[in-house]
Amino acid sequence: MDLSAVRRAVVPAVFPLLVVALPARAQTEEPPAAVASDAGEQHPQPAGGHQELSDLGILNFFSEGWGEKWVHRHRYTPDMALLKVTTNFLEQEFRLDYANTQIANNTTLVASDLLNGLIAYALNRRFMLEIIANYQWNIKKSGSPANGAGGGFLVRFQLVDNPTQSYDFQVRISGPNRPIGQTQTSMQYSLSGWQDMHALIPALGRFGLYYSFTYENLLGPLPKAGARSNDISYDISFAETWTSPDVPVVGNFTTFVEFFGTTDLDGTSTTPTVISVTPGVRFWLIPKNSLTLGLELPLVSTPPFNIIYRLTYILNF
Repeated sequence: MDLSAVRRAVVPAVFPLLVVALPARAQTEEPPAAVASDAGEQHPQPAGGHQELSDLGILNFFSEGWGEKWVHRHRYTPDMALLKVTTNFLEQEFRLDYANTQIANNTTLVASDLLNGLIAYALNRRFMLEIIANYQWNIKKSGSPANGAGGGFLVRFQLVDNPTQSYDFQVRISGPNRPIGQTQTSMQYSLSGWQDMHALIPALGRFGLYYSFTYENLLGPLPKAGARSNDISYDISFAETWTSPDVPVVGNFTTFVEFFGTTDLDGTSTTPTVISVTPGVRFWLIPKNSLTLGLELPLVSTPPFNIIYRLTYILNF
């Protein structure tokens, strides 16, 4: 295993997690009334004000939140689900993702299309379940395309939830999509977080810092000699929200950029580390319905893809 590659991958992923050591501070400026009801994934509350929520943390993990009905915390800076970074909060939503990948440096494949759907349901403020289903179409250079369905489920635990920070831990299990040649079951363990940078540097406006780290273990027979069985992935993302949630069609209009990487911990790939950048936009078409669009571009000399077109629709309920 190339230890220098692992160090280069882990350092940028670990650094953002140090932000959790920063104390949550009160906002230094009063949010404008027009955006005070904003909650990223959250829905505008009825007249009469927001529900006051207790702060969740590691020290009160077993004593706080388990008996409370799930509700999003309203914040000045939205905390939202993006395209690549693992989501750092609990949800009640239906989500549909589409990705078109233009494949590079592959002897058999030209492109692939993936349609992924999920339903997530938070049972309380600490625990969430999610069911996932997907279908993938692989377009080959010659011969018939290979298509197949896959799926999985995950559990997510809220570790920290306060006015300026959010952290969670999740475990995801995905079975192999055998019709397209997969033979291994994926076990993923993720830690993700979010920091409201406005609370630290008010001049940044409604600016959020996101980060996540995932370890994946693939169980089962290798699909081919030299394939990996263990890898890590890491992400750091930045998002700025420009409009209030009540603006028609482009409510909560947000621009973001995500830097995502994966590193194989074993196997014989000629490109064990792949880094990409994904700029994108997100906005509410109508309340409770958001649309996210992005383009993922590789940042390595021998990439496995040329570009990935990404589109996500989320319905909150």
